[in-house]
Amino acid sequence: MIGAARAVSKNTLDWAVYANKGIIWQTQSENSPPAIRAVIKQLQALPDFDGSNCVVCMEHTGLYNAHALDVFFQAQLPIWLEASLHIKQAGGLQRGKSDSIDAQRIAEYAYRFQDRTRLWKPARPVMKKLWDRPCG
Repeated sequence: MIGAARAVSKNTLDWAVYANKGIIWQTQSENSPPAIRAVIKQLQALPDFDGSNCVVCMEHTGLYNAHALDVFFQAQLPIWLEASLHIKQAGGLQRGKSDSIDAQRIAEYAYRFQDRTRLWKPARPVMKKLWDRPCG
């Protein structure tokens, strides 16, 4: 089972889960830690859910990913951030565009290209210190 979440905006996330033959579950949530934790509980309640065989694949949307990255990391779920261009190119000619459809495409992409998975890791503390330092 491969899970996918797509940060739509600073306010919402669209989710889709792809398993062997297609999308088996889909929902939308707020982009907030409590809402993300609630969806993770729903995912874990799915029949045949196996956290060791699951990866959360998301488009890299910068700041809008922050809440999800923190919550997924705390929940010890593997995280795969992928450039939207890679996902788009892998899908060929595509018709229709919505956040819900994008979540489905990301989930399918993650399933099809499991061999290309690059897991995300948080920045080291020393790097965070450097980023937080004022310039000048």
